[in-house]
Amino acid sequence: MNNIKCVLFDLDGTLADTSKDMCDCLNIILEKRNLKKVDCSELKFHISRGVVGIIEYASYVNGRSVDSSLMRTEFLEDYKKNCITKTELVPGMDFLLSELENMSIQWGVVTNKHYKFASKIIEGLSIKNRTSCLITGNMVNNPKPSPEMLLIAADLLRLDTNNIIYIGDDERDIIAGKSAGMKTVTANFGFIKNSINYSSWNSDYIIKRPQDLLDILKKL
Repeated sequence: MNNIKCVLFDLDGTLADTSKDMCDCLNIILEKRNLKKVDCSELKFHISRGVVGIIEYASYVNGRSVDSSLMRTEFLEDYKKNCITKTELVPGMDFLLSELENMSIQWGVVTNKHYKFASKIIEGLSIKNRTSCLITGNMVNNPKPSPEMLLIAADLLRLDTNNIIYIGDDERDIIAGKSAGMKTVTANFGFIKNSINYSSWNSDYIIKRPQDLLDILKKL
């Protein structure tokens, strides 16, 4: 456990369930255009690809492209206003964060999400002052699966990457973590379809619940 000084989390699906707010914003826009609304339980599997993946799924549901720069702009503007309405930490996450703090292990967030959304969400969840860092996609030239954001986080924290764990629910998270030289953990409680063979991502560990990370830390 003494080898690990920090745990870094992906945001969407890993640290917090952001799917309901994103789904509500999308469905309001679709309804205004007399288009079919999307199933929120299915939309969450497309969130890791950002607004592009979200609107592509809406296009699939409607059997035709509904994408446009206007729709993307409207979605992002509406989401900025409502990104913390229903968003909450995933079950068990608050306990894990408290335990990490009790162990004097820092934690932070590294996400491809834009800072204007991620910062508002972290603040709305009342955990902003507890994070050691927040690195977002707009801060770098190359977001995940590039390790650039994770390397920036390690530099900011003044830690060697082998003293850091990165946990996420998308293959790009694992690729980025491995490329950065960090221990990687797949959060299978995140936005992962049952049909996805996440074991093929070859992360160092897989956990079913946030608190399962504590058992891993005891071994390191």
